[in-house]
Amino acid sequence: MKTLQMIACLVSLSAVALAAPPNSFSPFSTPSASPTPPPPELVEYINEGKAAYTRGDYQAAQQAFEMAYQLDSRNIVAIGYLKRLKADAALGKTRSVPMDRQLAAVMIPQIQFHDATLGSAVDYLKSTVKRQTKNQVSVNIVVELPAEEMATKTVTLNLSNVPFTEALKYLGSVANLDIQYDKYAIIMKPNAQYTKAAAPAPAPGEPVTQKLPGQ
Repeated sequence: MKTLQMIACLVSLSAVALAAPPNSFSPFSTPSASPTPPPPELVEYINEGKAAYTRGDYQAAQQAFEMAYQLDSRNIVAIGYLKRLKADAALGKTRSVPMDRQLAAVMIPQIQFHDATLGSAVDYLKSTVKRQTKNQVSVNIVVELPAEEMATKTVTLNLSNVPFTEALKYLGSVANLDIQYDKYAIIMKPNAQYTKAAAPAPAPGEPVTQKLPGQ
């Protein structure tokens, strides 16, 4: 009798297992596989788009989210931001980002200038901006110095993982140059320290005169 009851119980459990939906839990089912993580490239585009949108660079945000959408057309983050960008454009929110704010988001991974010419240092920073932004951002730097000084004046600077704006500030400090952000270019011009250092020393035996206050 007990044997018949055990057989009936096993038959009943088998019937329940077969009738259960494929994804429902049963003693005979195996746990479902964990969701596949998104590819790193997709995550990178999403993060770039979010950062660009936050700082108001809608064009860069549009490009980043479009690339993300091409990789995954069902990504809800990319779809949501693309809809928001379309709405922003309809409302006329297409403001341009000031140059200093845009360049502050560009990180320079490494700077190692050891008696490098000022001209080569400036060229390195310009090329690094293009490389770090995948040619999406370029910068014009105008140094108000003669070409001869650009080729002979040397600077020494070691930095790691700094925003472009800070790197340029440090370069200006060691080169005694003031920095001014215009609409289409960055102007670097000699400051008072540069002028003082460049002033010729008095000839031997020549008296040094100093004006007193009120003269």
